[in-house]
Amino acid sequence: MMTLAGCCMSAVAQSNQELDNLVFEPVLIERLTLGEDNIIVNELTSLPSAEHAVSASEYLVTQAIAMAREAAPDLDLDGSIEDYEKRIRDLELAGGVYESSLAQELLALGSLQQAMGEHEKALEYLDHALHINRVNLGLFNLDQETIIEEKIESHVAMGDLKEADLQQEYLFYLKRKAYGGTSVDLLPALTQYAEWNIFAFDSRISMDPTLTYAAESHIYEENSVSNSIGAEDFKTMRLVNAQNIYRTIIQILLNNFGTDDPRLLDIEKRLALTNYFFATNLDINSSAFKSGNNSQLTMASSQGYYDFSQVTSNSMGYRHGREALERRLEYMLRNEQMTPADMALARVDLGDWLMLFKKRLTSLETYEEAYQEAMAAGMDQAALDALFSPELPQTIPTFIHYHYTRASLNIPADIALDYLGWFDVRIELNRFGQPSGIDILDKSPNATDTVETRLLRQLRNATSFRPRFRDGQPVGDETIEARYYYSY
Repeated sequence: MMTLAGCCMSAVAQSNQELDNLVFEPVLIERLTLGEDNIIVNELTSLPSAEHAVSASEYLVTQAIAMAREAAPDLDLDGSIEDYEKRIRDLELAGGVYESSLAQELLALGSLQQAMGEHEKALEYLDHALHINRVNLGLFNLDQETIIEEKIESHVAMGDLKEADLQQEYLFYLKRKAYGGTSVDLLPALTQYAEWNIFAFDSRISMDPTLTYAAESHIYEENSVSNSIGAEDFKTMRLVNAQNIYRTIIQILLNNFGTDDPRLLDIEKRLALTNYFFATNLDINSSAFKSGNNSQLTMASSQGYYDFSQVTSNSMGYRHGREALERRLEYMLRNEQMTPADMALARVDLGDWLMLFKKRLTSLETYEEAYQEAMAAGMDQAALDALFSPELPQTIPTFIHYHYTRASLNIPADIALDYLGWFDVRIELNRFGQPSGIDILDKSPNATDTVETRLLRQLRNATSFRPRFRDGQPVGDETIEARYYYSY
């Protein structure tokens, strides 16, 4: 039997090869030239350190095991498959092939196979568990939720995003059937399903474009998918779904709790996120989009997501995203519980959005208004500097988890990573925070061309920075030098 540790090491090696878990981490540097070919580099900021740092892949494998233990605390991940199979045989002999307790044992065995990376075998056990669950409790019972979630995890791990989506859609259908389409009790399920749709849209899981997707949407009749569509349209429809779900959540919150409900603030920002994806990924000026034929929307660029060069200031993505951030600010203005820091951050988010879409003068005015409001409300200078003039420029918008970052992989900021190499980069920024020049100054001996290409693509195509302010006024053109460490 393959051990859990052996499987994990194999998974780590494969991830290393494919650079799936690549993370770039910048520190501000100062390069001092003391003579010909004699350059000293001083690091002005620092990254988390520890005696036992781990690679990004090692951390993610460890977290996956920990999550499996948390999800099934009674599951003995160190036990043997033979032990579980024996329990299952004993239960079948005692109670028959549909003995209700079999479902839990099969779920445990499927979870064990899943933790070992044996996802095809895991799905066999999970399907068996699901069948027994439905025989005993009915087709639409909510007790099957854990089994379906485990199936989704295995389908994602196998790269079968479309089958995972079908299972996720069915899980939401069960909850809507149980709670009703506009019930407050449905809010957690709506939020979870919206997040799934964003994940499915933004996922880097490879998908065979020859596959078809013929499932009919159970959410809104006007967004039903009754035809076979390819990978690009599949992702587009996930984004459309997410937008509609977030709008539904907003309406439920307003109808039941009013504008003071703090959940509105996050949901409006998530709605803005979907519009950012529309603006940077999709051909939203196409005739298909204008005619409302969402199933014919196509990706605007094959160069990768978050392509900043695609954004336009007359796009629907821009307008709807701006409106979401403006509504968010209005909610906060009505809520006496909001602090000056809260208000400043909300107005800065709006300024970031305007800057991204080249509304530069309006954006600068918005930043200046936020700065003056925060200062007048008594925000201390350290907090002002952290927001408006950080040591390293802040990438915008802040609610984007750019690829190759800790946030995109859910690695906490305080975890010490084992870095494999580094690149020294000079970035020329104009007064609007946009890179006008990016150069590699130096790199560690083991740094590969592949990693360098990914770093440059990320900086050139995807990254824009917030303009920096001093004493409430925007700083002019400036040069930033940073050492980008990497791990995977």
